[in-house]
Amino acid sequence: MRSAPFAIILSTLTATGSLGQSRPPDLPQQIYGKVQVVDATTLEFKKSGQAVRLAGYEAPRIEQTALSDGVAWPAGEVARAWMILRTLGQDVNCATIDRDVSGMILAHCFGGETNLAATAIAEGIGYAFNYRGEPQVPAYFDIERKARGLGYGVWSSPDLLPPWLYTASMANGDKAKSPSPSPEPDSGLPLPLSVSPNNPLSLNDLHGG
Repeated sequence: MRSAPFAIILSTLTATGSLGQSRPPDLPQQIYGKVQVVDATTLEFKKSGQAVRLAGYEAPRIEQTALSDGVAWPAGEVARAWMILRTLGQDVNCATIDRDVSGMILAHCFGGETNLAATAIAEGIGYAFNYRGEPQVPAYFDIERKARGLGYGVWSSPDLLPPWLYTASMANGDKAKSPSPSPEPDSGLPLPLSVSPNNPLSLNDLHGG
C-alpha cells in the first residue's frame, strides 16, 4: 500500500464555500479538545461527550480487507488506526457545519493545521463521499482524483468495495437469506448499481455527490 503525506488548512475549505453555509442554531461553532476515536470517521470529545462525524469523508468498514499486488491488508483497521495516530495526545479542533439524518454532528476537524479528512483522502485511507442531503466538499473530490491516479491506499485494491456499497451488499445478502423479507422505508442512502458482464461498474460510478 502506497501513501503520501498531505496537509490542508482551513482556507481551502472556506474557498469551496463548505463552511459558509447556514449552520443549525443549536450547534456550537467549534468543538475543541482531546478525542476518542469511535471509528475511522467518528470522534468523541472526552470532556463534553459530543460525537462528531467528519463531513465529506467515508472509510472502509472495520471488517473490510483489501488485496494489493497479492498482499492482503486490513483496510478497515488501517483506517481506524490512522485516525487514532493522527489524534492521539493532541487537541482536535472541529468546525461544525450540520447534522446528519441521525442527528450526528458533521464537521471539518483539524489536528493542528492538518485537515483530518482531506489528509486521509490524499493518502488513500478513505474516500471523498457525502450521503444524500449532506453538504458536499468539492475540494475533497479533487484530492481524491490525485490519490486514485497514483494508486494510493484503497485505490491500490481494485476489488475493494467502497463502504457504502459494502454496507448495502451486506444488507441485501441478509435479505436474500430471509424467507419473507418485509419492505423497509427508504433510508435515504445511495444504493449500489446493478453489475453484470455487459454492464461493468467502474469506481467513477460509485461516488455520491
